[in-house]
Amino acid sequence: MGVARIKHPSHSHHYLLLKYPQEPYWCNGCIGLGFGPCYECEHEDCSFYLHEECANAAPSTSHPFSKCSLKFHYNAPQEDERYCDACGEDVLGFVYQCSHKHPHDYHPRCLKLPLTVTAGDGLILQLKKKLPSKCLRCGSRKTSNRIQGWCYVSSPDRYCYHIACVKDMILEKWKKDYFTQDGNVNEANSLALQTFSPGREIALPGGRSSSKATQIWRKATTVIMVIISALFGEPSALISVLVQYWLSS
Repeated sequence: MGVARIKHPSHSHHYLLLKYPQEPYWCNGCIGLGFGPCYECEHEDCSFYLHEECANAAPSTSHPFSKCSLKFHYNAPQEDERYCDACGEDVLGFVYQCSHKHPHDYHPRCLKLPLTVTAGDGLILQLKKKLPSKCLRCGSRKTSNRIQGWCYVSSPDRYCYHIACVKDMILEKWKKDYFTQDGNVNEANSLALQTFSPGREIALPGGRSSSKATQIWRKATTVIMVIISALFGEPSALISVLVQYWLSS
């Protein structure tokens, strides 16, 4: 865990405090959705937030998936549209780039994703640069931005999901106001969640549709939960609530 109180060049006129908000926030560094611990301006009316990874971004770093050193930028030097080569989302702020003529881009938070995560039942997921099979949510080897995108794959290679697709699942629910500011389900949308069909969100290996499929689907939901933990840290109450709806559907 990071230092409790810091100064940051992107918000140098106030101190930033390490907080544990119960509601999602927009990081003012990478301009991405955030859950869990973050640095927040000591003046609440500022509404300034930074992911821990964005607040503590080093001038340069490395990653097993990149053959060269990666340099930090507050904004991409190029003027064209940029996409993170890990999650496929827009690059709108803090970013790491390699030194190639046509550089790869990575959000600071994406570079900190664990290479291996383990579920409570011993299921092991590994972070992969390339998909060994189609993503079980989007049915493609590439993200919606036509970028390969990193993925988490179970061992054996039965469950495979883009990290972009899992992030999109959470972002879509948040944009639809399924969550209130205290991290609970918005009562106005509770019926929508209760009638939420898991089949539309989580595809099953082989497209099975029998009693066996229910067991497989529950395993897939466990995989999704583990990936959410890898993306956002310890699952906060609002994420847990969403997953419970998936499990009880």
